Amino acid sequence: MAISFSLYDLIKQGEGQELDFKLSITSLPKIARTLVAFANSAGGRLVVGVDNSGEVIGVDAEQEKFMLIQAAKKYCEPAIYIHFTTMEQQGKTVLIAEIKPGKGEYRALNENGDWLCYVRVADQTVLVPDAFGQAAADKYNLKPIPILLEENQGLVAFLEKNTFITVKEYMQMMDIPYTIARRSLHDLYKHGVLGVEYINNVPHYFLSHKRI
Repeated sequence: MAISFSLYDLIKQGEGQELDFKLSITSLPKIARTLVAFANSAGGRLVVGVDNSGEVIGVDAEQEKFMLIQAAKKYCEPAIYIHFTTMEQQGKTVLIAEIKPGKGEYRALNENGDWLCYVRVADQTVLVPDAFGQAAADKYNLKPIPILLEENQGLVAFLEKNTFITVKEYMQMMDIPYTIARRSLHDLYKHGVLGVEYINNVPHYFLSHKRI
């Protein structure tokens, strides 16, 4: 199946519901979550060899393809079929992995040996609550609970011990640009995980359930 758009047009769309950028595949459990999330949602594309800002870095396409196939076979249940395409820009190779929406429920194997279900919400991979988690979600009116992988576990741990976090504090904690920190916190706010309170016109974010 041929892709009928240019790499430039694809990158220009930015990350979203059906598009995710990866510099490279470094962890099979992590990438399996993304594959499952796409399969459980409307499908999507992974663009490997591009950073979060849209800059083309390039990859060894065969190595990245091998990693994705291993994740799709060994860390996804049922196994996920991936259609691969490569594109070139200024001598750099980018691998595009397309995942179609699946039939039924897909789960990913995490580092603890648990099979968990994920979906795609905006540009995030979101854990779908199990029966126990859903009870908590109902209590706090969170459907589903957006527990957004490793990069936000540190944030949750911080807010369990502290009342608030600002964008600047989150930027420094995660060592990420201010714009990305602001968007990440705002996304968590939109999905009900965080609340926000303005102090001296500066947004201070908190865990929603701690204020209920």
